[in-house]
Amino acid sequence: MRTCRRTIGRGLLTLSLIAALSATGCGSAPETKSAVGDTLTVVTASPPQTLDPAKTPQNNSWLENLAYEPLIVRKSDGTLTPGLAESWSYQGADNTTFVLKLRDGVTFSDGSKLTAQNVVDHLKYVVSSAGQMAPLLAGCTFTATDPRTVTVVAPAPNPDFPVMLTQDYIIGGVIGGGGLANPAALGTTTVGAGPYMLDTQQTVAGDHYTYVPNPHYYNAPAVRWRKVVIRVITTPQAVLNALKTGQADVAVGDPSTVAAAKQAGLTVTSSMFLWTGVVLADRAGTLAKPLADVRVRQALNYATDRAAIAKALFPGAGEPAHQITVPGGHGYDESLAGAYPYQIDKAKSLLAEAGYAGGFTLTLVTPEYQQLHLMAQALAQQWKQIGVDLRVTDHANANQYAADAFGGKFPAFMTAFGQIPIWMEGPSLFLPSAAFNPLKYTDPALQSLYDGAARATGAEKTAADKKVVAYLTNEAWFVPVVMTGLPYYARNTVGGITTSPKQPLLSLYEIVPAA
Repeated sequence: MRTCRRTIGRGLLTLSLIAALSATGCGSAPETKSAVGDTLTVVTASPPQTLDPAKTPQNNSWLENLAYEPLIVRKSDGTLTPGLAESWSYQGADNTTFVLKLRDGVTFSDGSKLTAQNVVDHLKYVVSSAGQMAPLLAGCTFTATDPRTVTVVAPAPNPDFPVMLTQDYIIGGVIGGGGLANPAALGTTTVGAGPYMLDTQQTVAGDHYTYVPNPHYYNAPAVRWRKVVIRVITTPQAVLNALKTGQADVAVGDPSTVAAAKQAGLTVTSSMFLWTGVVLADRAGTLAKPLADVRVRQALNYATDRAAIAKALFPGAGEPAHQITVPGGHGYDESLAGAYPYQIDKAKSLLAEAGYAGGFTLTLVTPEYQQLHLMAQALAQQWKQIGVDLRVTDHANANQYAADAFGGKFPAFMTAFGQIPIWMEGPSLFLPSAAFNPLKYTDPALQSLYDGAARATGAEKTAADKKVVAYLTNEAWFVPVVMTGLPYYARNTVGGITTSPKQPLLSLYEIVPAA
C-alpha cells in the first residue's frame, strides 16, 4: 500500500459528507456573449478558516472556485471539459502517467503567466501544505516536460486524475506564481486565473466575501456577473428566509426545509448523492463476535425496513438504499437495487444458521446530524424483532463521535457518505488504511478487485467498479439505509441551476441571470 492513495485517511474520509453539507462549482462558461447580471448572492453554510486552495476543506470550495480556474472543468451534466488544460491523457497502459497540455495565453489576476513550471510548483505546494486533498497526490512526481506540458507520475495506478483536477476537489484550481511566492497571503486573498477575484475592500471575513471580475480572465465573455457575493448563514431556516426575502439568489438547502422551499415558489434542484446507514466495522469479530459471520451482517440488512425509515425521516427527499452508491453513481449496479428486501423471516433464518437464533447485543455510536441519531433509534426498534439488542451511544459533539467511531472503539457506527470514484472511495471507506475501516480489516479478494479497477479504463473500468460495489454489498460490510440528494434552492432571478447523477454538486459558475 505504498501508493499515492495510502494516506488519504481521515483527511479525505469526510470528503463526501463535507461536500454534501456544502456546494462546489466553477469552470468555463459558454464562449458566446450573453447578458451580464449585476450581483449574484449565494449562501454557504460555514465561514472559511482560509482561502488557500491547498489548505481549505471542501465545504468552502465555492470561495476558491470563483477565483481559481481548474485544470479540468466538470460541467453540470458530469462531462469533463477544458479549463486551464486544453487536453489531457494517460500514457502507457497502467494509469500511472498522466499528461496535461496547458492552454496558451493565460494570465493570473496578479499579472503572472500560466506555465507548466507554475503548475508543477502549485501541485508540489498542495502536497507540502498537507491539506485535506493533499493525500490524493502523495507520492506522485510532477515534471514540466516543456513550457506547456505537465507530466504527473503516480507510484501506483490512479484512474481518477481527470476528476481529481476538476473544481470538485479544489486542488485543480492553480495558484499563480505571485501567490506561491507569498503563501501566507493566500489565506485572505486570491491569486488565480479564474473569472473573478476577491475584493478585500468589500469583504468582511466570516460574514460575506465579495468577488469582482478578473480583468485578465482569458474568456471575458463568460463572466456573467458584475459582482458575486458569498454570504455565510449557518442555520437551515435562516438560509430559507434569506431566499424568500430576496437577500440571496441561490443556496444549499436542507431536507428539513425542502417542502417549505417548494411552497415558497423557489426552484429546488437535487440529484441523488448521499447514502446514510451503518458501518459494520468489526468484520473480524474482535469487539462483537457475531459480526465476523457474513450471515449475521446480511441478516441485519434483511431486518432493515428502509422504506419506512425513508418515509419517516426524509419525506419526499429520501429513497431506500441497498448499496454504497446511488443510481448513476460510480459502481452502481442496477441488479442490486433491491439487494436486501425487508424480510424478517429471512433475517431470523440467517441468524439461526450462524448460531445466533437467540440474537445478540450490538453497540453502535452515532452523531446528531443528517438524522443519523434518529435512524439509529429506528434501527434499534426494527432489529429487536430478530433478537438483536442494539445499544446506541449518541454524541451531540461531532469530535467525540469521530474519536469513538474512527478510533475503533465501537464495532458499528452510523455514517453519511457521498458517492465518489471507487479509487478515491477505497482509501477512505473500505481499504485497510481507511478511517472508515478503523479495525483495519483486510480482505485479499476485495483488494484484488480494487487493484483491478485501478488499472482498468473505459467500459472495463465501469465493470470493474461494479464488481467492487457488488462484493461489498454481498459481503454486507455496511447497512445502507437511505439515499438522498443535496437540495439547492434558487429564486427566479437566476437560471442554470442544474445537477446530475455524475455531478450532484451545483456548478456555481454555470448560474446565469434569468432570461
